[in-house]
Amino acid sequence: MAQLVALNTQSAQSNTALTVQAPHSVAAEQALLGLLMVNNRQLDDLQGSLLAEHFYVPLHAAIFEAIEKLINSRGREANPITLREALRGTPYDDEQTLLSHLTQMFENAGLGQDVKSLAEVIHTTYLQRQLMGLGDSLRQQATTAHRHEEAHQVLEVISGELFRLAETGRGSTTVRGLRDPLIEVITRAEEARKQGSGVTGVSTGFIDIDNLLGGLHKSDLVILAARPSMGKTSLAVNFAQNAATRMLTGGANGAAVGLFSMEMSADQLAARMLASAAGISSHQLTNGHLSDADFRRLSEAAGQLAELPLYIDDTPQLTVNAMRARARRMKRQYGIGLLVVDYLQLMQGSRAGNDSNRVQEISEISQGLKTIARELNIPVIALSQLSRAVESRDNKRPQLSDLRESGSIEQDADLVMFIYREEYYLSRQLGADDSMDEKTMKMKEKLEQVRGKTELLISKNRKGPTGTVTLLFHPETTTFHNYAGHVASYGPEN
Repeated sequence: MAQLVALNTQSAQSNTALTVQAPHSVAAEQALLGLLMVNNRQLDDLQGSLLAEHFYVPLHAAIFEAIEKLINSRGREANPITLREALRGTPYDDEQTLLSHLTQMFENAGLGQDVKSLAEVIHTTYLQRQLMGLGDSLRQQATTAHRHEEAHQVLEVISGELFRLAETGRGSTTVRGLRDPLIEVITRAEEARKQGSGVTGVSTGFIDIDNLLGGLHKSDLVILAARPSMGKTSLAVNFAQNAATRMLTGGANGAAVGLFSMEMSADQLAARMLASAAGISSHQLTNGHLSDADFRRLSEAAGQLAELPLYIDDTPQLTVNAMRARARRMKRQYGIGLLVVDYLQLMQGSRAGNDSNRVQEISEISQGLKTIARELNIPVIALSQLSRAVESRDNKRPQLSDLRESGSIEQDADLVMFIYREEYYLSRQLGADDSMDEKTMKMKEKLEQVRGKTELLISKNRKGPTGTVTLLFHPETTTFHNYAGHVASYGPEN
């Protein structure tokens, strides 16, 4: 055994990236490898939570990697003999005592020990070493980050590394059999059946939307697009408020919400939400024309909104990497289950300001948002501007081809929704026209018929049907409501 310890110590010291004081447990590593050689099936108990890179001693890392390959890839037994053969041609092949070291670990395996507990010790010391390394790296980089942008870049990189460390060792894997995903689908369907709502994702709070979509689903990138003044920010904020309210009141399908607002400040958003919740026009709130009753409603609404699990970041012109780091923090600190980004074209790619192609930049942003949705396993709603091509057509209902600046938005999105309000275009056509001719009278009559009526066009849906849902918009309070008596029209599933 003394030979093995000497070999372990020599191998560890050869790893110049580690300091003498680096936390480690050679004994735990030896014991775990011995147990795995005695009973190969115990590798399944680790479920991917332990990786070769977590070992302190390089020899141990190589042995663990060889055990995984023998058992998982080749279907062979991992024992001292097969491992000796598997390590031929490696830096440890010249060590004549390797077989005896493997045999000693095999024979000295403590059968009463728990492989999961040993793995936890190994992983904990790995995290300690990595954190110490990050601390050293942060100190070195901080001394050279003289410009504001450079300092923020250091923060983004370190934040990403910390998130990676937080996620490693949780047994996640990109390769899965059908059994677990099928169980998850059946479980969600059973929950929806019990609720009787058909909603398996985060509820939008709108009956027809939830009926059509089944809610907003985990890992989905949802694009909510419209021309200016259609109310896309208002609708997204309504979604956020409804989801957060359900979460607060213990209702089904609610979620804590993170909201990145690059167009409006947190104060402006709060004012809009307050006016909406109190049923008071935003104009009244701004000019202070409030009765005592109005002020009481505002105070009550403010008290309720203050309790909502809704968190706003109003930093302008975020890069996709910075947003990713901040979204991770929101997930860790507040457990957000829905993310809203207002809006996509105000974000920057990693090469912003370096004469980068804007189409490529938007592609990078949309791909980054999809990555955030998958990484955090939550729905991400990203608002998007539409191109002016809409205005040049007689039928101004948006189409997928109108998504501005990049076809990758359509490609990366799981769900694409467009807002269309005919009232807006009729009002612009009429302008201040006070004439009483037949054409104008018909337009005014039509305007009254469609006042407040809003079409939400579901033009792409990877998980179900497309269709059109009608909502009612109150511009005074910038609030959308269910459209009473309307049955949504559904299209075929994609």
